[in-house]
Amino acid sequence: MRVECVSPLALESQDVARWRDALVADAELTSPYLTPDWVQLVARHRGDVSVAVFRDDQNGAVGFLPVQLSSSNAAMPVGGPICDYQAFIGPAGVDLSLAVRELGVGRIDLTAGLANNAVADCLFARDAGHVVRFAGGWQDWCDQRAAAGSKTISRTRKKLAKLTRDQGGDVDIESFSTDPEAFEMLLRWKRAQMKRTGVTDIFEHAWIDRVVRDCFAWPAADPHFGGAMFVLRVKGQPAAVLFCLRARRALHAWFVAHDANLAVHSPGLILFVEAIRAAAEAGFTEMDLGPGDYAFKESLANHARPIGAGFIGRPGLSAAYKAAQFQMRALIERLPVGPAREWPAKAMRRLDIARGLAAPADRAA
Repeated sequence: MRVECVSPLALESQDVARWRDALVADAELTSPYLTPDWVQLVARHRGDVSVAVFRDDQNGAVGFLPVQLSSSNAAMPVGGPICDYQAFIGPAGVDLSLAVRELGVGRIDLTAGLANNAVADCLFARDAGHVVRFAGGWQDWCDQRAAAGSKTISRTRKKLAKLTRDQGGDVDIESFSTDPEAFEMLLRWKRAQMKRTGVTDIFEHAWIDRVVRDCFAWPAADPHFGGAMFVLRVKGQPAAVLFCLRARRALHAWFVAHDANLAVHSPGLILFVEAIRAAAEAGFTEMDLGPGDYAFKESLANHARPIGAGFIGRPGLSAAYKAAQFQMRALIERLPVGPAREWPAKAMRRLDIARGLAAPADRAA
């Protein structure tokens, strides 16, 4: 087994085909973030994206580990803070540290590595993504949630009915919309929300803005990757907008925002439920809501995707430093110190976001 590191944009067509075959063969690898398309897209806007390609004795590609070279000491997931999942695209039992050595870094950080994957042994803090699975159709999913005791769907349908009455019936759901004005409204709402809540405005970083816009403009006919937008309209104007990534029959909810003047009607939640219905009718089988302790995610999801934070390392200071961080985090999380238990994890996430946001030119400056 040998490893070579190449730009995603330099991958041979047969390597891309093997990557796609590996995704199809593993039911855990449904996320759009794990596709060669995502990696190549980010690489077009960042010059520090690389893929460690694992090859057999016949020079055939057997595995892929894409990274973003955030520093000389550590690599990160491709797409940094706008990438929810990471994994090794290939079989278990492979020595992943070979990629670390070939990349010339001390470690490869994983912010949300898949636990049911070859990276499992490299994860030190556990979490889960919330997934809505509806392979049996929309009504089957509704029945599952009702049987689990969730009343969110019935309550949301009542909210939609009330909104429709209050607006004289002029309410519409636009599925798989390509309306650029609705997309721009989503970005304005999202940026205003980030400013209002004191969250870092990720769209100030040009590479992120371009990646998101390219996803929206991606050809709808491409079955492998692209965007999918859903719009709740009131009197013809957007009341809520949900933008997802898609890969084959899976959706991943990416950005959602709504008109604050209609907040009493829960337009975002209405749109999620109606988007799931439209996705099921269009032949999709899941919508991943990503990780995060949000009540609406827990009320809609019927499946948990096990993930965790950690790193792939080799002996050296970089790996030892990261290991010490996780050890300290685990120690504090076991102490009876109330909310302070969460401080180390939050601090590590903030550092990861800052490192992931910075493009190579930003770091040089």
